[in-house]
Amino acid sequence: MQDTKDMPEQAKAAHQSSDATSAVPAQEGSQQAEGSGEGGEFQLLLDLVQGWVDQQGWNLSLKSLGRPIRNLLLLIAALVVFQLVSGVAEALNRIPLLGNTLMLVALVQIAVFTRHNLLRQADRQNLRKRINTLLDDTFG
Repeated sequence: MQDTKDMPEQAKAAHQSSDATSAVPAQEGSQQAEGSGEGGEFQLLLDLVQGWVDQQGWNLSLKSLGRPIRNLLLLIAALVVFQLVSGVAEALNRIPLLGNTLMLVALVQIAVFTRHNLLRQADRQNLRKRINTLLDDTFG
C-alpha cells in the first residue's frame, strides 16, 4: 500500500475506491473457483450473457425460441448432409461403370416406389397422410 499522507483529499478518495473495486472481483473469483472446482467459465459466460440480455430489456428465452432454432439447425444439418452426399456421389461417379450401375439402381427404386405408392388412388392418399404427419411432427 502507498502512503496517502501527502496526497490531496480527492486523490485519496480515488485511490481508496480503486483499491476497493480491485479487491472485490478478486474475492468473488476466488469464491467461484473454490465453490465450482474446475471450470465454471461456461456458466460465467452464460450469466454474463443473461445479464446483458436482461439489461437490454429483451424478452428472450430458449423455450420461446425452441422451435425456430430447432428448424434452423435442421436446415443447416440438411445442407451439410446434402453437401457430403453430393461429394461422395461425385467421387463414386468417377469410378468407371459404378456411376452407371448406381443410376440403374436408382431407376429401379423409382419404379418400385411408383408401383407401391403412386398407381392407385388409395395408395396416393396414404402417402399424402404419411407426408402430412411427418411435416406436422417436424414443423408443428
